[in-house]
Amino acid sequence: MASIPWDYMDLVKLLIAVALGFAIGWEREIHHRPAGLKTITFVTLASTLFMELSMKLSGLGIGPPGSDPTRLAAAVITGIGFLGAGVIFQAGGQLQGITTAATIWLMTGVGLAVGAGYYVPALATCFLILVGFSALPVIERAIARRAQTPPPGNPPTPPSQQR
Repeated sequence: MASIPWDYMDLVKLLIAVALGFAIGWEREIHHRPAGLKTITFVTLASTLFMELSMKLSGLGIGPPGSDPTRLAAAVITGIGFLGAGVIFQAGGQLQGITTAATIWLMTGVGLAVGAGYYVPALATCFLILVGFSALPVIERAIARRAQTPPPGNPPTPPSQQR
């Protein structure tokens, strides 16, 4: 059986995926999050590879006539949903791991974008993820402080009178 033709751009895409996955994974790793360097890098790399394969196989006419390369991408997104769901758990009455699951899902999208050759949107998404990891906690804390501060002119309600 003949091998699927490839070129050096296929390898470049994989290296870009590793670099982007590494950047986001490193951020998660230094903050001691459940899905860190290896997980995020591997998810990004795998989704890039799946998109490359999907596009190559479709271009070669392998599969049913008129097959759509986005079908494999859709299957990757569905499958990664199960991985993301596996990191969400309940502890002490609160859900944990939702940001980790969202990061896994986003990095799957980044990998698919790289595999399809959409480098600028993939890079921009990683930049926005890093900005979000830095800026959103500050905004969340400000909102929480504001929610705990009574409006000016209204004294706080004592806990015994709260319903």
